[in-house]
Amino acid sequence: MVLSWEKDNRYYKLLFQPTLFGTMDVICVWGRVGGNLGGYKVISCDTEKDVELSVNNIKQKRKYRGYTLLEV
Repeated sequence: MVLSWEKDNRYYKLLFQPTLFGTMDVICVWGRVGGNLGGYKVISCDTEKDVELSVNNIKQKRKYRGYTLLEV
């Protein structure tokens, strides 16, 4: 599952990846559309509830900052 937002010429994506230890990593990737620069961070979550809390928190921040959630 991938969540993606855009605002003007900026993007923000969430990727989900299971780990070998039975936990889940939420990978946040951001940058400029068509640009080479950008950043990322990895949020390690122990439970499904932690994943949901992280995703909901990020959704609220993206909405507050004017990003539009894209259908992928």
